[in-house]
Amino acid sequence: MRSLSKVLLALLVGLAGMLAVTGPAAAASATPQRLGSLDLGAYCRSIGYADAALTGVTAYDWHCTGSDGATHDLTFEAACRWTYGTGAVDRIAGFRDPASVSCWRVTSTVVTPPIDDYCTSTGHSASALLGTTVYDWHCVNYSRVDPVYFDVSLPEVCKHTAGATAIDRFRDFYDANSWECRI
Repeated sequence: MRSLSKVLLALLVGLAGMLAVTGPAAAASATPQRLGSLDLGAYCRSIGYADAALTGVTAYDWHCTGSDGATHDLTFEAACRWTYGTGAVDRIAGFRDPASVSCWRVTSTVVTPPIDDYCTSTGHSASALLGTTVYDWHCVNYSRVDPVYFDVSLPEVCKHTAGATAIDRFRDFYDANSWECRI
């Protein structure tokens, strides 16, 4: 009986040690991790084009170019996955800054940010969409005279909604409802 007790105790100690070692690593994998930027020229060459070219002033103005000079659409998410593997997504920090595209490793969890809930929880009357792009969301305070609008910080909305480790990203700049909080 003593031998069995010693074996069970040894197994429990060993199991506890394994959990202590793997616990923090497992928790860290649930935190978004910035992987880096993209080499769009290398990505475009990998899918059969000659290079990549920036043809304007926004992040969406990156294109693959053919040997004939023709431009072809590319997707940052596909470029991130080619560069960094499965689980990598793109994040455009500033749409009007073509160099602001980076890749992040995230879980498959996608949370739609409740912008109206965020606005009311921070003391505003509601949220208001004043255009059609992802940057057109505002918090609003209604008064007897005119509404007063305030910029919405989507990183703060994601932190409020999904926790401090979430990142904000949009799927389509021209679709105001395409914001995501990724964990």
